Amino acid sequence: MLDELKMLKMDIWLKTLTLIKKCVELIAQSHNIDIDIETVPLDDQKVFAMLSRGETDGVFQFESDGMRKYLIELRPNMFEDLIAMVALYRPGPMQFIDRYIARKHGKEKVTYDHPLVENTLKSTYGVTIYQEQVMQISRELGGLTGGEADTLRKAMGKKNVDLMMKFQEKILAGGAKNGVPPTVIDKIWQDWLKFAEYAFNKSHATCYALVAYHTAWLKAHYPVEFMAALLTLEDDPSDIPIQIEVCKNMGINIIPPNINRSEAEFSVHGKEVLFGLRAIKNLGEAAMRAIIEDRMENGAYANIFNFCSRLDSSSVNKTVLESLIASGAMDELEGSRAQKWAVIEQGFGLLVLRTERPQKRANFAL
Repeated sequence: MLDELKMLKMDIWLKTLTLIKKCVELIAQSHNIDIDIETVPLDDQKVFAMLSRGETDGVFQFESDGMRKYLIELRPNMFEDLIAMVALYRPGPMQFIDRYIARKHGKEKVTYDHPLVENTLKSTYGVTIYQEQVMQISRELGGLTGGEADTLRKAMGKKNVDLMMKFQEKILAGGAKNGVPPTVIDKIWQDWLKFAEYAFNKSHATCYALVAYHTAWLKAHYPVEFMAALLTLEDDPSDIPIQIEVCKNMGINIIPPNINRSEAEFSVHGKEVLFGLRAIKNLGEAAMRAIIEDRMENGAYANIFNFCSRLDSSSVNKTVLESLIASGAMDELEGSRAQKWAVIEQGFGLLVLRTERPQKRANFAL
């Protein structure tokens, strides 16, 4: 519809690109290294080994359980494998993933309908995956011009079978001229009609695979910074505990939130990640900004009275205080959590906090 109206659709924002940028910034801060992500080698076996283990949390395009399963079976060892998986892991072409994997590992013989298609399909083990492969075969076997092949590709992309059928006779004639038996041409054509239902173009798959590889490279080489960036960009606080569990499995310790140390975002401290204030439930932007700015200007907080006396109750209200206490962010201040709760409930009254050892921290991911 948009094409008919001569309108152009563009995707100009992708959260993963922000993740990559944030991770690179954290690496610069913690290691004093400027990473040019566009120049990292695309044959890094450490990256492929990680993907082959299914360790894909936070890796663009490869996070789903199904994709993990196939990556473990595939054991990718080159960038082309990632491009193929991006194109294949969709409702239509998923039926060919097992064949691609079996042929890659020599468990199934690689076959071609005709020698003229071998050059085009060799890189994908005889499995037609991309629209560009159809274009090349239609030129080399069917005799179409470059323009006609591109029109055929567009017809496939838009699932326009009527437009595709306009090329059938020409491809049959071109194939016959090249000595291809009619039965072979007809089989290839029938396969293409089915392929049109899910055809994917390689250029698109390559762009997605490159972003996926870049995130995987950062995770493989700088896991602490990668997870800190991932946690920082998590929109749903309820998903934070899931990512924290991933960190635990990776051997990365998460330092609980601390009213005197935590920044707005998750930050890297050696091989540990300090919980960011923004991820605490009910702690809004205004409250967070007020706390950090006051702390920078007037120093650390000694107790809850000191904290409340320095901040405007319009931004740091009772709900914010409750969340800070429950999350453990105030555990290092004087008094126990129970005493802090009492202060809030009794409106500060005449209660006096005693300096005690803080209670054991509870679950701080709210």
